[in-house]
Amino acid sequence: MENKIIFALDIYDHDEAINLAKNLGDKVFAIKVNWPIILENGIKIIRELSKYSKIICDFKLADIDNTDKLITEKVNEYNAWGIIAHAFTGYKSLKAVVDSAKNTKVFSVVSMSQESYVDDITDKLIETSKKAGVYGLVAPANRPLYLKKVKELSGNLKIISPGAGSQGGDILNALLLGSDYVIIGRSIYNSDNPEKTLSDFNNSIRNSFNI
Repeated sequence: MENKIIFALDIYDHDEAINLAKNLGDKVFAIKVNWPIILENGIKIIRELSKYSKIICDFKLADIDNTDKLITEKVNEYNAWGIIAHAFTGYKSLKAVVDSAKNTKVFSVVSMSQESYVDDITDKLIETSKKAGVYGLVAPANRPLYLKKVKELSGNLKIISPGAGSQGGDILNALLLGSDYVIIGRSIYNSDNPEKTLSDFNNSIRNSFNI
């Protein structure tokens, strides 16, 4: 069975991050890293973590095309499996990410897990994302109406969903509404037993979907 959980490793400590990756990396679809761990440890930690799982860099790129291109090329160099960019910066910037990504999968943010200005232009952001050739879309597990809308317009693009667990979203409901993978972080790494917590999540998914 393909794992449906992406583990968000939103922490600072190097040793804790490596230990969690070692113990959980083969039990999730991928590990997502954000700026906190990179700012504390440097970009080389992407390569270290990639020994244990696919790594998605949640950098939410939102700059001019050349800057986004440079960041994407560097992320690719350090063996990231995926990278997340905003779509609101427009086609030119998003296409620069896609063109420079090589084998790295590009996911574009078309709806946030909290209220934001992009709510009014989600349709346009999906259209721009398709035109740019992204691999997948980011849509919220904790805002069902927006997730459903993204699914209806997504075509064959993959959907990854933050907002489950600590942000109130329901994992199973998100998968039913169209998420391919649900992103969970604090509910796992802040628990007393991260391995058991992840196992419970995985078992719940398997039992609910008979997989």
